[in-house]
Amino acid sequence: MKLHYLLFTALTCLPLAATAAPSSEESITAPETHNRELKVGDKAPDQYKRDDQAIKDWKAKGLPAPEKESHWVNMGGRYVLVQITNGVVLAIQPTH
Repeated sequence: MKLHYLLFTALTCLPLAATAAPSSEESITAPETHNRELKVGDKAPDQYKRDDQAIKDWKAKGLPAPEKESHWVNMGGRYVLVQITNGVVLAIQPTH
């Protein structure tokens, strides 16, 4: 019985570790998502994949270099790193 309890306790903690986001902000709600909350790993609205949405001066804003085939955008008052090939949110950072 004791082993069963320990196993159950360990398994209930696993989803919490798996959902931890690597960025300082865990989620964002943008008007374009009809108030749907976006987290790292979710797909952003297609408009954010476009080059005209990219923040060109990301370095001046204190953001890390975007990963390959991604760019920073301003979404819902936060900086969001979006992969341009599929729209996946890679990171969320607060605006300064």
